[in-house]
Amino acid sequence: MSGPFLLVLTGPTGAGKTALSLALYEKYGWPILSADSRQVYRYMDIGTNKLPQAVRAQVPHYLIDVAWPDEPFSVARFVRMADEILRGQTGVWQVVGGTGFYIQGLLWGWDAIPEPSVEVRRQVQERCEAEGLSGLVAWLEEIDPLTAQRIDLKNPRRVQRALEVYLTTGRSWVSFWTGHSQGPRYPHRVVVLSAPRPVLYDRIAERTALQVAAGWLEETIFLLEKGYRPTDPGLITLGYKECIAVLEGRLPKAQLTDRIAQANRHYARRQITWARHHPYDRWVEAEGVQEQLRKVEELMGQIREA
Repeated sequence: MSGPFLLVLTGPTGAGKTALSLALYEKYGWPILSADSRQVYRYMDIGTNKLPQAVRAQVPHYLIDVAWPDEPFSVARFVRMADEILRGQTGVWQVVGGTGFYIQGLLWGWDAIPEPSVEVRRQVQERCEAEGLSGLVAWLEEIDPLTAQRIDLKNPRRVQRALEVYLTTGRSWVSFWTGHSQGPRYPHRVVVLSAPRPVLYDRIAERTALQVAAGWLEETIFLLEKGYRPTDPGLITLGYKECIAVLEGRLPKAQLTDRIAQANRHYARRQITWARHHPYDRWVEAEGVQEQLRKVEELMGQIREA
């Protein structure tokens, strides 16, 4: 085949995307391009569940540790960087992650959106600090109700981005989503990994407990001591918000693990909903990596025979 073929492994947190991608790399040597909106940030290792550096030194991963925690990281930037990596490549590449916006943009395109001015960003940030997320949501519902119906209103950065786009362009953010009107940008297949809900929730609970025990709270302290702020794009994400609440005395430390696990369960449900409303080629609900591997190999075999 000419150019790269993208095998997309997506689905909810805890579904086993990382383990399967490593198994596929070990067997076939397919490099891995991360589609995780939090693993792009440097220093945020424990909280984003990055693989250890020793593993990444052996298995090529791309688009991890490419931004500072105080940098906004947009879909457009992700697509641009991914395109640069994939340019001139051939063979199968794995795109692995649960950030649906990134995958949508890479596979189907995303109209160019002008970057907001410093003044627009300041306007949105000041309102966030004054009124909190609920105030931003109310503002978005007033000026851009179409986008408010389509995005995760519990994600502060997503709401801020939608407001910045509207204030910069006068257009709804969703009007920039090109969907399938121009056809796919790369040949690809999308595999959604999931698991029975009780299994998924048990995995989330176990992983969250391990992350907290490994020093998630201490990692948050390190970031704050380096001068990053609680309102920076990296730190307003899942888990770090809860750690900051503990440090500010708004959440008992004893409740930290349960609160992050709860947020992860909610996030997993939203990821499943996203996947069900977007094109995919195979839904794999399996408890073990070997069964997942077998089903993906079956799909890839069908592609070769077509």
